[in-house]
Amino acid sequence: MKTNKKQRWIFIMIAFLLILLASLICVLIYNKEPKIVKYDFAEKYNEDKSLDVTINIKRYNNGKIYCKFISNDGKSKWISSENNKCKYSIRTGKYKIKLKYNQNKIAEYDKDFNIDKIISININNDRKYVAVGDSFNIDAVIDYVGDLDTAITYSSSNEDIVSINENGEISARNDGTVTIKAKTSNDLEDKFELVSTSLIRPRRLDNNKTIVSCNSYSKEQVELLDNILKYEVEQAGPGTRAGVVAAATFLPLEFPYKIPYFYENGRFTENESNRIADGEGRWYHKGLYLGEDKENSVELRINGPSSWGCPLINLQDDGNRKPGELYPNGFDCSGYVSWVLYNGGLEQGDIGAGINPNLKDMTDLGELRYINYDLMHSGTVRPGDLIGWDGHIAVIAWMTDTNIYVTESLLPGVVMDEYDYSSPYSRFYSRYSYTIDMSNQYSEEGNYPRMW
Repeated sequence: MKTNKKQRWIFIMIAFLLILLASLICVLIYNKEPKIVKYDFAEKYNEDKSLDVTINIKRYNNGKIYCKFISNDGKSKWISSENNKCKYSIRTGKYKIKLKYNQNKIAEYDKDFNIDKIISININNDRKYVAVGDSFNIDAVIDYVGDLDTAITYSSSNEDIVSINENGEISARNDGTVTIKAKTSNDLEDKFELVSTSLIRPRRLDNNKTIVSCNSYSKEQVELLDNILKYEVEQAGPGTRAGVVAAATFLPLEFPYKIPYFYENGRFTENESNRIADGEGRWYHKGLYLGEDKENSVELRINGPSSWGCPLINLQDDGNRKPGELYPNGFDCSGYVSWVLYNGGLEQGDIGAGINPNLKDMTDLGELRYINYDLMHSGTVRPGDLIGWDGHIAVIAWMTDTNIYVTESLLPGVVMDEYDYSSPYSRFYSRYSYTIDMSNQYSEEGNYPRMW
């Protein structure tokens, strides 16, 4: 009996010790500090160039855990963990991370965060085409965080065609296509393909150019010229003032030859006033009227087809040009303006110049305002507006505070002239009679091309 009693006491004592040990273990585990086991960083930076970091916490009980990130400025607040995680926006620097658990216990960790990084590089003003002999600077912009090496290394895939120096200045040397790259110190890069061509020239005023030769361009060359014009209008904004300016400056400034003047060969019927002999003093199509492929696309003919510079029978008599004789085909004044508007993204139909109450013409496109010194200095006359006199129409291609640049097709051909309008006695005021305010025609201002 005594042995059994002694055994029971031993068993009770062991059980008690086990329960006590288990309780002690539970208490120790319950009070064990939570641990930060992992840091997860967001892929993208916030607008203020901070970065979100999520800490993953290993916990030892079901109690709520709160987190606080304390940086050098000391500003922080407690945030509640969710699914054993806390997220905070950080910058590069030293942080003290506090974890509050079991209501008022605090675990502290020191952590150095370095989020300094070059995020991206972007070439903002890439040009797809450049004239041989021309040069320009590309604008490569780096987005970065912190104090880093922000140097940019530029390169061309073929320096014999296009070279580029350490400042991003591009110089076109020969015909061909190259890849231009801009690279950061951490090997991020942006690039674009650049076509260098002698089919266009660096922009400059020159009304003494040679008349374009008949069918001297191949099909591939014409396609490239059309693509260059289309690209420049797209960059400016089709249907905007800038889009029309891009189209208006292409032939007089960039195309190396002059498009001749040619009288319109006539409209087919008075009832179908817009059915005009296609490509005979007018060319109401996208692109340049060059080559036999373009000639084959002409539908309404009187004596054509004849692309620009090719001989065509003239039907008009102005004392100098005789009916029935051959002259190089080109534009009359309203044919040129119609082409400029259409290629600039503003389709208004192939309409004539003048002031005719029975037919739609250029003066119906906007408010007609007679030119005087006050009007020209009012700030309401803009590039992309039309300008002319009765029977003639042109386009204002550019303006400064003192000078105006007008492009038009006159007897010498398609030209651009510069006039000083700063004085009321300027020749400009005796030459042109009115402007057409085209504000109601344009969707917006657009991105104006460089002039020179």
